[in-house]
Amino acid sequence: MLSLKPGSTNESGFFMLSKNRIKFITSLRLGKFREQHRQFVVEGTKMVAELLHSSFHCEQLYATQGWLDENELLLKSAKPPIEPVSDREMNQISNLSTPPGVLAVAGLPEWTIDDASPADSLVLALDGISDPGNLGTMIRTADWFGISSVVCSHDTVDAYHPKVVQATMGSVFRIKVIETDLAEYLGRISQQQLPVYGALMHGKSIYEPGLNASRGVLVIGSESHGIRSSILPLISQALTIPRVNPDETAAPESLNASIATAIILSALTLGKA
Repeated sequence: MLSLKPGSTNESGFFMLSKNRIKFITSLRLGKFREQHRQFVVEGTKMVAELLHSSFHCEQLYATQGWLDENELLLKSAKPPIEPVSDREMNQISNLSTPPGVLAVAGLPEWTIDDASPADSLVLALDGISDPGNLGTMIRTADWFGISSVVCSHDTVDAYHPKVVQATMGSVFRIKVIETDLAEYLGRISQQQLPVYGALMHGKSIYEPGLNASRGVLVIGSESHGIRSSILPLISQALTIPRVNPDETAAPESLNASIATAIILSALTLGKA
C-alpha cells in the first residue's frame, strides 16, 4: 500500500477535505475560477494517466483508497502529490454522475498564439463552437490526424471545461489549444500569404485532386451559424463535403461540426494528391 503523508482523519481513517478545499475544487467547474486560479479538473483513470505522462503539472491528486490500491504502479512512476478521500468526499468533488474514484487538479498551460504557426503545418481554427462535446471531439480528432495546434475564437467554449476535457479522451494534453481574436489571427495569416481554408456549404470538393494542405489554417464554424461574416473575407479557399444525393430535399442541411471536421481533416491530411 502507498505510504501517504500524515494528517487529520475522519472516523474511517481517511484524510478529511476541508469545506474550503471542496468549495475550491467544485469552483473549477466554472470558467472564471479556472482562469483566476489557472487550474482545471481531470477525472478518471485514463485521463489522470494521460495527465501524469504529459507536460502539464498535476497540482494535487484526490483518490479513494480502492483506486490507490489498484493503481500503485502508475503512481510510483509518476509520483504526484496524493490526498486520499472517502467515497462520500469523492461524490462531493466529482463532476460525474458515477465518480471514477480519482480526480486531479492540474495547472493550465501557458500557450500563446505564437505557438500556433501554420507556416509548416496545418492549424485547426474553430469559430464559435459552443457545445463542449463537439469541441472535445474536435480536439481528439485533431490529435488523431497529427494537428498540433487548435485556435479558438473567444466565444468558443473553454477547452478546459470539464465536459470538454472528458470528451478529448486525453488529447487535450497533447494539443496546444489557444483562445484568441480569430479575425485578427487569420488576418495575419493572410498577410503571410498562407492558405486559409474554410468549411462551407459551397466550395471546392475536398476530394478533388491537387489540394495541398500541408500548411495553413482550416476554419470550422458553428453548426447553427457556420463561419461568421467577419471571417468569410479571410477565407482563401472554400471547401465543401459533397453530398451523395444533392437533390434530395429530405436530407439534413448540414453535418455535425465534429463529424465534418473529421471528414475534412481525413481528406486534407491523408488524401492529398
